[in-house]
Amino acid sequence: MQVFDYEDIQLIPRKCIVKSRKECDTSVKFGKYTFKLPVVPANMETVIDENLAIHLAKNGYF
Repeated sequence: MQVFDYEDIQLIPRKCIVKSRKECDTSVKFGKYTFKLPVVPANMETVIDENLAIHLAKNGYF
């Protein structure tokens, strides 16, 4: 399994005009899974807690 960190990945911004943020799809396909969030929150107490993880899971984010 290959591991990436922030030095390996670069996000290059492009100009995009949308009328509403609802028009944008930030989902990510990873193997056979599709995630609504473009990134998965780190399993760190200061980043995500149990309540937020439960909310995200119940609402289909991952």
